[in-house]
Amino acid sequence: MDRLKDLVTILYKPRETMRRILDRPDRWSVSIVFLAFVAASVNDIEGQRANEVLQLGTVPLLALSVVGIVAGALLWVIALFLLSWIATGIGRVMQGTGSARDVRAALGWAMVPIIWSAFYRLPLLVLARRAHLGPNINAKKAILEFVSHGGLSLVVLFLSLQLIFALWCVGLASFTVAEAQKFSPEKGFVNVVMAIALPIAIIIAAAVISWR
Repeated sequence: MDRLKDLVTILYKPRETMRRILDRPDRWSVSIVFLAFVAASVNDIEGQRANEVLQLGTVPLLALSVVGIVAGALLWVIALFLLSWIATGIGRVMQGTGSARDVRAALGWAMVPIIWSAFYRLPLLVLARRAHLGPNINAKKAILEFVSHGGLSLVVLFLSLQLIFALWCVGLASFTVAEAQKFSPEKGFVNVVMAIALPIAIIIAAAVISWR
């Protein structure tokens, strides 16, 4: 029951809730990331047509969906571990004292808003499915009908909500990581942003070097 309470209180009492989570032996970090991935996959309409696209009529659609969800969730968990190690190292430079396990829990629980995002993803999914897109549709006609029925507004609304929830996760992580590292939320924000930016910068640098 306490875990369900934490899923709510983390949204408006992040430091207090994070301290309570860190004081427990089982932080549920991986479970939170798994649930976040499932919620983020709600709007994956194309995944529901995997049999048609891949022409694997003998493979049950449910089995394909389960495999896709598990594989995607594992990638998110791996990313969480990598990000937590990077954030822990950066935090050490900033005089943080949190362990990699504590920082991992802080970053994992910062993804709780994505779980709650299912409440807007599901209605938008229902509206999008009304377009009745099929494998042999006329693309131009379908796009025109989609836009004429308010589809463009739905796209703008969806992208806006995506951005809001992504920023919410970063803001929340500033507090949860700050609690794990035992420093200020301002330092927590810098810790999180640098941890995200560092691997991106490395990837960009590697891509630039490879093109030379």
